[in-house]
Amino acid sequence: MKMNALYFVLFLAALAFGPQLANAQITGQNPLMATNKNNGYDPVTGKKPVEEDDLVGRFQFRGWVTDGFYHPGVEIRSSVTGTVQNDGFPADLQLRTGFPTLVTRLHITDDGKIGVGTVDPLFDLDVVGNTHTSGNFYGRIHFDDNLSGDAAPVTYTDEAYFELHALAGFATAPASTTVDGGLFTLAPGGASQDHQLYFADDGIFHRREASGAGAWGNPWEKLLSSADINGTPNIVAKFTGPSSLGDSRIYDDGLRVGIHTTSPDTNFDTDIKGDTKADGNLTVTGSAFVGSVLGVGVTSVPAGFKLAVDGNVICEELRVLLSPSWPDYVFGKSYRLMPLEEVEQAIAAEGHLPGIP
Repeated sequence: MKMNALYFVLFLAALAFGPQLANAQITGQNPLMATNKNNGYDPVTGKKPVEEDDLVGRFQFRGWVTDGFYHPGVEIRSSVTGTVQNDGFPADLQLRTGFPTLVTRLHITDDGKIGVGTVDPLFDLDVVGNTHTSGNFYGRIHFDDNLSGDAAPVTYTDEAYFELHALAGFATAPASTTVDGGLFTLAPGGASQDHQLYFADDGIFHRREASGAGAWGNPWEKLLSSADINGTPNIVAKFTGPSSLGDSRIYDDGLRVGIHTTSPDTNFDTDIKGDTKADGNLTVTGSAFVGSVLGVGVTSVPAGFKLAVDGNVICEELRVLLSPSWPDYVFGKSYRLMPLEEVEQAIAAEGHLPGIP
């Protein structure tokens, strides 16, 4: 009889307080909603404390479905993650979603690290998977530690990816002497090609390939920097190596050009210091001045002559005059005339007069 009376009281309480419990509120100046976890009761010591790895509590959002039961769609839970002390314990927080099985999507460790897609975050924010930011980004970017392997372009999709990479890990490595370097991969997507920059100790190297390709086929090319370009103002650059530039022997200050000289004669547009050889034809539309000797068909001009021609000469008129500043030494008092006998001997031996080519 007493038991039936107890059931009746509980029934009345449910009718009276049921609507309020379904719409419970926490009010006051310092509202608090708590779940209290223990591991049972010991008649001697009292309540048993929680232990490491214990599930402290769960909060689920459930819905009634057609099988006649409430099923959770989202769950928030917390577990003890370290040694339990007299005045507290470390714990984490997990947000779980998924169907038909709840899976941890967000994990906050006891020391404040946040993991998205991982339950073991190594950084303040550790995301395993793709991310998208529509606003501004501030802060540092982490490099993944992928020392080996040469991932194909098809493995990169609509992303920018940073990683630590060993030189020996590439199928075809850049022409570098570094051991490890930073690798930046840019895969914009669409019809754009994928690009990679490898930051080595001795320079920056670039390669590109079609998006979705099964391997990198194009070679690495080094980007020239100030470390590779050593030059002097107004000196035309030349390649001193496959990937380096230095000074040539051509000077150009925008007014005149000098070859093998950095101070060309201001009276000329081009000034060449040194010997010049032309294997092809030479055409002069203006005047030509020869300051020393001129040889045609010869490799040298005999001493004492300004012009030497090995072959026939044709012209409409040839006039020979003594320069007013040239004294005539042929019949000077100090000139020695060769005896006719010596002239005859020279003609017999050389086939021409002495001193004449």
